[in-house]
Amino acid sequence: MPELIRLQTPDFEFSVWTNDISQRLSMYQNTMAHRVNANHAQPSYKLRFAPAATLSNTIKQQELVADSFAKNELDESELVANGLAKHAELTLNSPLFFENTQYQFEWVFFSEVTNARLTHRSQSVNEAFRFAPEVKTTRGVVPARLTGTINTCNNVGWLRLPLTFELNGKIQTQHIAFEVLPTKMVLHQDLPAMYQAIDKVYPLWRFSLVEKTEQDAATSQQRGHFPLIWLANFAALRERFEQGLKVICAAPHSRLQPTVANIKAAKLKGRLPHKLAEQVKQDFANGQYDKRYALEKKQLSVDTSENRFIKMVVSKSKRQLAEFEQNLRQSNQAPERQRLSDSFLNELHSWQQPLQKVLGQSFLKEVGAYTGLSRESLVLQQKTGYSAVYRVWQELKFYLDVFGNQSSISMKSVAEIYEVWCFLCLKQILEQDLGFELVENGATKLTQNDFFEYQLKDGFAGAFRFKRSDGVIARLAHEPKFTKKGKLIRSYLVSQEPDIVLEVTLPKSLSSDSSEEKQFIWLFDAKYRIKTDKNRFDDSNEDIESTDYVPDDAINQMHRYRDALIRLSEPHVLESPSSGNAGQSPKKSRPVFGAFALYPGFFDQATKLNPYAAAIEEVGIGAFALLPSQNELSETDPSQTKSSFSGHQWLLEFLKAQIGTVPKTQAGQDNEVMYPAGMAERLYVQEAARIPYAGMKQVLYPDLTMTVALGGQRGRDNDYFEKFEQGRAQWYHLPQSTFLRKFKQHIAEEIRYLALASTSDIHSSTKQINKLWPVKRVTVLPRYAITEDQAGKRSDSDDLYYLFELGKPLSLQTPVTNVPHRPMKNSMRLTTLTCLENVTKFTKVEKVYEEAMV
Repeated sequence: MPELIRLQTPDFEFSVWTNDISQRLSMYQNTMAHRVNANHAQPSYKLRFAPAATLSNTIKQQELVADSFAKNELDESELVANGLAKHAELTLNSPLFFENTQYQFEWVFFSEVTNARLTHRSQSVNEAFRFAPEVKTTRGVVPARLTGTINTCNNVGWLRLPLTFELNGKIQTQHIAFEVLPTKMVLHQDLPAMYQAIDKVYPLWRFSLVEKTEQDAATSQQRGHFPLIWLANFAALRERFEQGLKVICAAPHSRLQPTVANIKAAKLKGRLPHKLAEQVKQDFANGQYDKRYALEKKQLSVDTSENRFIKMVVSKSKRQLAEFEQNLRQSNQAPERQRLSDSFLNELHSWQQPLQKVLGQSFLKEVGAYTGLSRESLVLQQKTGYSAVYRVWQELKFYLDVFGNQSSISMKSVAEIYEVWCFLCLKQILEQDLGFELVENGATKLTQNDFFEYQLKDGFAGAFRFKRSDGVIARLAHEPKFTKKGKLIRSYLVSQEPDIVLEVTLPKSLSSDSSEEKQFIWLFDAKYRIKTDKNRFDDSNEDIESTDYVPDDAINQMHRYRDALIRLSEPHVLESPSSGNAGQSPKKSRPVFGAFALYPGFFDQATKLNPYAAAIEEVGIGAFALLPSQNELSETDPSQTKSSFSGHQWLLEFLKAQIGTVPKTQAGQDNEVMYPAGMAERLYVQEAARIPYAGMKQVLYPDLTMTVALGGQRGRDNDYFEKFEQGRAQWYHLPQSTFLRKFKQHIAEEIRYLALASTSDIHSSTKQINKLWPVKRVTVLPRYAITEDQAGKRSDSDDLYYLFELGKPLSLQTPVTNVPHRPMKNSMRLTTLTCLENVTKFTKVEKVYEEAMV
């Protein structure tokens, strides 16, 4: 396990080990090379110390530490002279801390430290460290040490290690912080774009109470009360808040205020107002010696509106912290739910002590209840102490709107962030690119857990519902659960919970069968991972170092999702042989038309082909690289120039091909649907949708019929045509080139009937259809392999032909006339038996399966 860092202070030596990070470093450098714009500030890699640490500048670990230290103003000349200096930051030449990496940390103490521990907010982080006190042996002294291991997992941002140790009876603290970097995206470029998209739909969802890392909180427009942000801001503002209160307690503001006292004449002192003196004389003359007189005086009083405001602020902050602590302690009681460390809960309690001390000040006992400020107060805005408390309160009221990037708060893991962002990216594509309008919004169904964190209402209960001008309805759901008890879609053995489900319902007018609506489902699973290791079955030409691929297990999961889900519909009545009672068995079908992983791969999607494009077309399984586009990044950082890079172009093009689009037009104009009427046919005709079980066939139209004219009589035996007239024909052949100029190749396997047009008049310009011939089998043969009996004449040509084996014909009650036959392709049309039964002229024959036409 190579050593990354070794630093020395007068009290301890700090070191960090990990396994080889060269692969993660290479991946990170490739990501930065592709993703960081030339105008974007290059990141710096730092260790931060609070308070500033006295470090030996003679220790440099394999040139990892930069030559120029970021020195604090607290540097002292005598420390520098001795080779020591105080540092608030230490800049490294190379990034060392990455996501999903395990690091071992150790503090070795030079003095006799009796106790040392981490006081991180997360209980799991603190429990990963073990303190070993100093031990004296016959071979010498083994110094005290604190050792632990942290796996960064999918937590990115600043990881703070708050060390607390007891030395010579005094508690000392030293915080060391470093930034954990993602390797698959740019921390300060991609994540802000994702945060912005999430905040628009799910405000405050991304914030978490306790994670391993913290990030600078980005600006949010959310008003109202959200405890996590209030707590994060209070932690950052607490010192300024308490310092302002100390100043106020030392010199509280007072103001001369008029008071009226009722005093007996014997206690009146000083010069009296003329009117009052005359009144006293008159009363004495009348013998009234015990009467009281109202005397108005002015005296200094602390019962001012400013002090009432201060009392309200302190009381409300104290109450807020007390409620927060009480709820968190209650939520953290169960052993399986102990996320919060005792040090964090004790810290919350300690924050209340200074506030309680302020409330106990004698001058506040004279201060009344706060009823608001009737006008602006210069005291609150300008006076020392009061102005500090006033500003802190305003910032706490407005949460992040004012305080901005100076506060630090935990975020949900980047894997959760990426998953929800992918979900919202699909929502954006449906609304902005495919012409859908949001008609039902499930974003308002956020719930708050016991740790004051917002959670999504998963499943179809929290889904978005869209509708388009052509009647197509789409529903986008996050993590719906398909179980054994599902009524519409069921997983018979194990419950399935894909990240994203897109369900599209076609109206009858766009369905292949106009008698019912059609539903199609596509599944997406967000995987914040990239393939790093080849397996022995991979293509040797696959270069995973220069090309981003999704991990193999993610593709395997897509196969599982598609195979596991079964749609139940239209139950059929069956007779039970044992009881004779009628039972119902639902009709089963597979509703998933594709399952795809979404992963943070980087490609220039405008010029390159998706490495999974062939698999998606052939079997409906694959993956799409998905990252914020350059346009999105430019919106979050105006200093960046826009480029042609689009992080979701492949996904957009796929959805356009599946669902179609309605382009936006000017007001008052109708939208033109960029899609043919038989929309369902376009989906059914895809290669992936037509894969049957071995030994079975899968067709869209069970009575698909092709109309086509018989060949000319020149050179053919008359007996060949008589067989068709008399219903004795067994074979029909057609040039493959002629067929493929009209229809796609797979249609030849789906044709169930041939409607052959013939006539006895060889000079006629048109023919008619009298019979329908069932197709038993179709084969592809060179022309010379087709016999004279099968074709009416022999040929030595090696051109490929379709040879249809025919069954006994069906006679039409009313022939279909006016069938053109020159050229032959004019007589070729796909229809159904029902359509032919209801027409008499060829021009009236309804076409089907237009998506199968070339």
